[in-house]
Amino acid sequence: MKKVLILCLALLLTFTLCSCWNNANCYPANEEMKANLENNGYDVSFYEDISKCEDFSAISANCAGTLIKATKGDEYIYFARLDNAENCDGVYDILESICKNYNALVLLENDEKFGNIVYCAATDAVKSAGIQVVKVDVDVKV
Repeated sequence: MKKVLILCLALLLTFTLCSCWNNANCYPANEEMKANLENNGYDVSFYEDISKCEDFSAISANCAGTLIKATKGDEYIYFARLDNAENCDGVYDILESICKNYNALVLLENDEKFGNIVYCAATDAVKSAGIQVVKVDVDVKV
């Protein structure tokens, strides 16, 4: 009986921690994320071309991708979906330099489900955007 209970608890914990990876909504579509942020009182700008955002004016012209920039008081999120993984490091570096007091600075390259994502944000903005965060072990980039 103890083994069955332990197995059930282990399975529940596994499904809880892996729910994001089994759910395509871990990173909602741009339209959904924009609507979520607007519904939570954020001032939202959406850029079909990331280089059109004044904060990214120095970025390479071949950096293709979209950007959501949202602010509400001290809360903010910059969320980029990039067409090519080779541009992730450059966007990451820009976000690291322009963002202050962030709780999340994330770079995701060549993910089978989500592609290339780089974002920097305060905790409340991540929640308001509808991004589901789970704790996972990752390699640290040095």
